[in-house]
Amino acid sequence: MRSAQPAAIQTQGFAARALLCLDLLVLAIGALQFAFVPFSVSRPMLAAASLGLLTVSILFARTVPTLQRPIARQHAVDIGALIVCITMFAVATGAAHSFFVPLYLVPLVGAALAFGRWWVVLLLSCLIAALGFVLGAITPQIDVGGPEFGVRLLSVLAPGAAVALIIAALIEQMQSAVKRISDLASTDALTGLLNLRSFEEILQQEHRKSERFGRPYTIVVVDVDNLAQINETMGHDAGSQILGAVAAAITRSIRGSDVAARLGGDEFVVLLTEADSAMGGAIATRIRNNVYAGTVSVANRLVRANVNVGTANFPEDHLYPKELMTLAEQNMEQDRALRRAPAS
Repeated sequence: MRSAQPAAIQTQGFAARALLCLDLLVLAIGALQFAFVPFSVSRPMLAAASLGLLTVSILFARTVPTLQRPIARQHAVDIGALIVCITMFAVATGAAHSFFVPLYLVPLVGAALAFGRWWVVLLLSCLIAALGFVLGAITPQIDVGGPEFGVRLLSVLAPGAAVALIIAALIEQMQSAVKRISDLASTDALTGLLNLRSFEEILQQEHRKSERFGRPYTIVVVDVDNLAQINETMGHDAGSQILGAVAAAITRSIRGSDVAARLGGDEFVVLLTEADSAMGGAIATRIRNNVYAGTVSVANRLVRANVNVGTANFPEDHLYPKELMTLAEQNMEQDRALRRAPAS
């Protein structure tokens, strides 16, 4: 079952903008070192190549479609380019003695913002520590096997890694909170299904896709029979249990690509994606049978629910989603009238 996730999209957009700012920050620092401390750049061609590589990666990651989707791929390109650029510029400006070595904090923070996973930051910290040893090995008069170099490397990289781990933990908690808030805003508290507003948003998206690609879909409206009588005779708790049981039966009856929601009161609505009228009718019958097959225990009594079902299909029955919803409700009312009609 699908749900809208605008908050997650906004979080990904923030991470992309933050990584772009970090990329530009490293480029600016490199350019300033060229401009104001030129004597520190012992290998200017390598330094220029590192900044050029970072510039090209920024442009490619934001213009080449295959690098933009999924967004995690773009994040990985940005972070990888940052690490390569910092390493090359450090080699060109004194290796382990370079002012660029502390900038390894930048990709660590970027990874924390982009992925929000502590283990990603930890793996990246290990990789950067290995690169630190490589820089130390190519720097004259430095013994990478001695304790002095290990302590120095730890003092440079550990604070950045600690900050990135804290940021990753905060981002992970924030993402969990955003997901919980988004779920609460888009679902019905009693049944756990989508609410009507979220369902209508998804229906509009599916309708546009169906129009574009010529695919059918079916809307099913489900009404719980005699729920008001159950509430009056057995209490509202019994009615709530019946609604929960019906929602569970609907969820069992539909496919993973389908969407179910509580329409309000004792009614539910289901969107069956890429389903013609025959498939829609079959799934509607499955919903009716699964609901009837289940029972709810209320005050030592077994209560069996019954539902009335109506369907409407795009494009066979109508071309607009609002009218399809109305038509499915009308068909559900006809189904209820037929079931209550006295036998002749």
